[in-house]
Amino acid sequence: MTSQTDLNARTLALLDPEATVELARALIRTPSVTGREGTAISELIAAWFRERDIAAELQLLEPGRANVIASIGDGAGPTLLFNGHLDTKPYDNMTIDPLAADIRGGRLYGRGACDMKSALAAFMVAMSAIRRSGVRLAGRLVFGSEVGEEGGGWRLIDLLDGTGRADAVICGEPTGLELHIGNRGWFQMNVSTRGIATHSGTAHRGVNAIEKMARVVGAIYAMPCFQRSNPIWGRSPVNAQYIHGGGKVSGAVADECEAHFDIRLNPDLPPAELARELDLLLDALRASDPDLQVEWAYRPDWPKDLPASAPAVHLPVEHPFVESVAAAYRDAMGEEVRFGGFPGGCAAGICLERGTPAVVIGPGSLAQA
Repeated sequence: MTSQTDLNARTLALLDPEATVELARALIRTPSVTGREGTAISELIAAWFRERDIAAELQLLEPGRANVIASIGDGAGPTLLFNGHLDTKPYDNMTIDPLAADIRGGRLYGRGACDMKSALAAFMVAMSAIRRSGVRLAGRLVFGSEVGEEGGGWRLIDLLDGTGRADAVICGEPTGLELHIGNRGWFQMNVSTRGIATHSGTAHRGVNAIEKMARVVGAIYAMPCFQRSNPIWGRSPVNAQYIHGGGKVSGAVADECEAHFDIRLNPDLPPAELARELDLLLDALRASDPDLQVEWAYRPDWPKDLPASAPAVHLPVEHPFVESVAAAYRDAMGEEVRFGGFPGGCAAGICLERGTPAVVIGPGSLAQA
């Protein structure tokens, strides 16, 4: 009887790195800007699978937009989904040809090379290798790639509720091949300060809302909850995303200022705790400065179909699915995987919220996404 080790070795031997790179280049050369993806990218993926005797279908959503789903295996066991979005960000301000898919110095360049057409290519080649190996799957392996993740009308739920339905999910977003066990949460807020306007020539008689905001921003960054660090997640990042104040008239002290914060939450910082800590901080700042008028509120411009704050969602490192993916990495790479938490939002977080075990692992760096 063939051992699991032999089956793994047989499948790994069928992986073709050069073919994977060439497939990634073909995907990059096919435009798929979010919201106006077209169906060429979906048709290319489906045709590639069908040429290798793998069943594939388009999930038509609206004119010019389609998710693509492929699958192997017909066992009664669980279904594993390889997931990645097929759309890209726009080409604005790119200094290279976004569709050239050039290789320079061992790196692949082009829109979507990192986020996330290289991962799609890796998933596709892996599925083909499994199909060719003759390994009998206990359940099903599904490839599902959706449109709109980058802001053009995300259609992940259509995939998950359709033939992309699965019992566990591997999302290929760029992690530098770290195994990310979940997504950070978020906390979107405005902070506003009020002052007293006066002529710039008598600025000492007014209260400058911008000056007051500068103190508040520094105090928020220094909050203890943003200093504690976790070996997997690091620190919860706080980002003063943009700020504006004054400017109503020339030569005047600013009497109002507003700062928008995009804060990402580790599992040890739930939104309710951060809200309490913010209240305490602002109370203390007001007590120390009688001229300080400051308030915080959730961002009113945040999309109405999303909460302005949400906790992190994740699996424990000891979860059986996490352990299985870590073991697969060990077999393929010959070393232990590094664990992390995905800094932004992605499909894995949606799956976890729906009760489906999900992890994130893929090539490339989120900093270049």
